[in-house]
Amino acid sequence: MHVEYEEPLPIMVENTSLINISKNVVLHSKTKSVPIKYHFLKEKVVKKVLKLEYISSNEKIIDIFTKSLPREQFEFLKEQMGVIPF
Repeated sequence: MHVEYEEPLPIMVENTSLINISKNVVLHSKTKSVPIKYHFLKEKVVKKVLKLEYISSNEKIIDIFTKSLPREQFEFLKEQMGVIPF
């Protein structure tokens, strides 16, 4: 299977600390206890394979499938997905 995408591939995250760690190429003592998955992402950002972009928690469309939401947020996310009334 061949999938084409623009490089770097944008990944939307709400964790600003992760974005800051990925932009700082110096390894500090504070980042030693950070889980391996964050170091993996940092490595991919440095190699320009991925680009981490901030998204607020109110705009995460995946929440519509994983959380119970207030009606107005549910309606907003449903509209963002392009769901139309039946």
